[in-house]
Amino acid sequence: VIQMVPAQLDPMMPPKHKHEKAPRGPAEDFVPVLQAPNEKLTKEERAAWNIPACISNWKNTRGYTIPLDKRLAADGRHLQEHTINSNFATLSESLYVAERQARQEVRMRAQVQKKLALSEKEQREEELRKLANQVRMERQNQNQPPQQQQQQQ
Repeated sequence: VIQMVPAQLDPMMPPKHKHEKAPRGPAEDFVPVLQAPNEKLTKEERAAWNIPACISNWKNTRGYTIPLDKRLAADGRHLQEHTINSNFATLSESLYVAERQARQEVRMRAQVQKKLALSEKEQREEELRKLANQVRMERQNQNQPPQQQQQQQ
């Protein structure tokens, strides 16, 4: 008798089938791209629209020697004027005042907490002194003979 057994499948094998998405249908309402009719540009217009190639400070694939003044001219840093807004001074001054005030408030809070801690400590010590005095008095009363205790009462 021959027994048929299915072959063991390797769990690490990649799948033999592939999930493919169905192609999408065309869009419902096609919007045409409107373009102006082609017109020949004059040399002046073409020159006005021409953007010169950038001289990079990092890439020089052809190995040309580029003078420093050309590099700086291409950088454009000299074209910008550095002006500081007057509101910056008021902002920095207000931040400085706010920081000083916050530091003062923190210092005051720390002093108040320190005073509260000291007063609590003094109260605890006072209570402990009173308890110690009471215990001493009770011990003195217990150590005295009974006749003296009656006289004191």
